[in-house]
Amino acid sequence: MKLNKYPFFRLTGSPFDRGFQYGSKCNNLIKDSIKNYSNMFEKFSNMSWDSARFKALNYLPFIQDYCPEIIEEIKGISKGAELDFEDILTLNSRSEIVLDQNSVDGCTAFGITPRIDQNGKSWVCQNWDWIRCQSNNLVIVQIDQNPSPSILMVAEAGIISGKGINSSGMGVCFNALSTGSTKQGVPVHFLLRKILDSPTLGDAVETIALAKRASSGNFLTGTSEGEIINIESTPSDFGVLYADDEFLCHTNHFLSLNLMINEHDHGKSVLPDTFHRLGRINSLIKHNTNNLTFDIYKKFLSDHRNYPDSICRHEDTRDPQGKQLASVYSIIMDLKEKKIWISSKNPCESDFIPYEFI
Repeated sequence: MKLNKYPFFRLTGSPFDRGFQYGSKCNNLIKDSIKNYSNMFEKFSNMSWDSARFKALNYLPFIQDYCPEIIEEIKGISKGAELDFEDILTLNSRSEIVLDQNSVDGCTAFGITPRIDQNGKSWVCQNWDWIRCQSNNLVIVQIDQNPSPSILMVAEAGIISGKGINSSGMGVCFNALSTGSTKQGVPVHFLLRKILDSPTLGDAVETIALAKRASSGNFLTGTSEGEIINIESTPSDFGVLYADDEFLCHTNHFLSLNLMINEHDHGKSVLPDTFHRLGRINSLIKHNTNNLTFDIYKKFLSDHRNYPDSICRHEDTRDPQGKQLASVYSIIMDLKEKKIWISSKNPCESDFIPYEFI
């Protein structure tokens, strides 16, 4: 079965079994992802894949303490894909290896509560701005992992987390943030997965609060009950923002007061369009509060104000090759119905195809 051009896989059984199914079904896509990131590490950080593997091993003790069951998944992925464990660990640590020092991941996300949505539903939505070649290595994964909630997500092949929803009605988006440095700890993709594993919003916040975090990130998280929050995190602190105006938007700079005061915001210098994109999405929602529907959310994600560095981002040929970002896909999540819609390329050029748990 396929959703747009993306393969769909349902993973069941023990953590190792789920990983083995994932790896064996995505063997070639995982290898392509490793090739793409190996090239990126060379260009951005002057680091070979072997050096990246060595660096990734430094995170292993922290991941083992934080989520040992996901280590078992990674063992299964590597076995199924006929790759080394270190290869899959490195793939899942790719943000810490290249992005926090050279942040270029420029996403725009927003959440809407039922009190302003015309159909009384909760929504979380985002564009994933990244290198276009990785669009060929995206998969839709359903993970059945009783007693934790089942997960439905879009992920880069071989990565154990992505943007998506769980069977408890929680949805999560992710925006890159950066302080310009990392430390030994748990990489952000494992934090993202633990949020997806969470049955409640309090559990989601706790997963960030208790982790020894390796880098920075923002997790825009919502529930079918109508709650929307941003969880901003750095290696040394975290902050939570609430949807006081019944919506929340986030791009790639810090908004929590404690982090704005105490942290170096590297992302706002690397991606100064973060300010425009945040202002624009806030303005679009405020000026459409009487008309907020699924079709309007698609229009928001397709907005071209300040093109090409717009909410719907297109490659800027003035940027160096390898740093030309585009909105590789958009995702819209209906948390009440536990249903997601995903585009296959820029939202201005693609239909949104629905998907739900099977």
